[in-house]
Amino acid sequence: MEVNNEYDFSLPVATLLRVGTSSAHGAAENSQGGVRLVKGELVKEEYVYFLMMLWHIYNELERGLETHASYPTLQPTYNPILLSRTPSLAEDISYLLGVPEAEWQRHPLHRSLMASPPKPFVDYTTRLQVLSSLPDPSCLLAHAYVRYLGDMSGGQFIRRRIGKAYDLDLDRGDGIRFYDFKKLGGSETANMGDLKVVKEWYREGMNAGIGDDITLKAAVLEEANNAFRLNSGIFELLGTESRVHGSQQPAVSRPERSLLVSFGGLVSVVITLGVAHFVFVGIGIASGNCALRGVEHWLRSLLSSV
Repeated sequence: MEVNNEYDFSLPVATLLRVGTSSAHGAAENSQGGVRLVKGELVKEEYVYFLMMLWHIYNELERGLETHASYPTLQPTYNPILLSRTPSLAEDISYLLGVPEAEWQRHPLHRSLMASPPKPFVDYTTRLQVLSSLPDPSCLLAHAYVRYLGDMSGGQFIRRRIGKAYDLDLDRGDGIRFYDFKKLGGSETANMGDLKVVKEWYREGMNAGIGDDITLKAAVLEEANNAFRLNSGIFELLGTESRVHGSQQPAVSRPERSLLVSFGGLVSVVITLGVAHFVFVGIGIASGNCALRGVEHWLRSLLSSV
């Protein structure tokens, strides 16, 4: 892939992402829905709808990270006991709805989401599925970085605002456990100082996993900016209260997770993949560079086995 010379790719990837995503990060934070969330202005039903979307987003992300837990670029930061958010999201949703945890997915609000999923939600979950299906899943790290470190940073401020907005007990934590993390290597709830230690551990793991590969750094940076754009799309759904029950664009089909091809058809496959690259780049949903890294790895493996 072509490397953008606007950035200093000699920097460790954690530093590169902080610098290279600042604009996209700011756009997400300052979106109308993002501002309403931070100010605690969402009615409870809107907030629960938001948590439901996050549950599915994290479910796709964390399934992908689990599947590729031993992959060299992802292994240093893989710690589901410390980071996993899907269990706490399910707890919060159940508590705020006042239903048993095993029943929240049958709630009318969730049924509405799944019956007519909004396009930004579909775009986000589909992108994570695509990255998880690639032979080189390294770009999942970009999404984990954006989500986990965001939850440990600005998420802590949102926790207080949400607690105040819905009259939740900040000390007990019921309804806001999504924002709670454990200490690194411990079982106690982390305070701000502890979270700083966790974030530093995560950044060091990212740097170790990505190393000095400039092409890989560029791909992860591009995907991190894409992750912020996808999050901005989710925030746009929170811009007005009517979006919770308004008409939504239907979901697209789940991407196929396998591709069977014979050697005799290899040339046709290569041509198809070349066309697919331009489609990926043109639609803005997926990063063509991450997809091409996976394709390159797959083709090398295929050719070496012939």
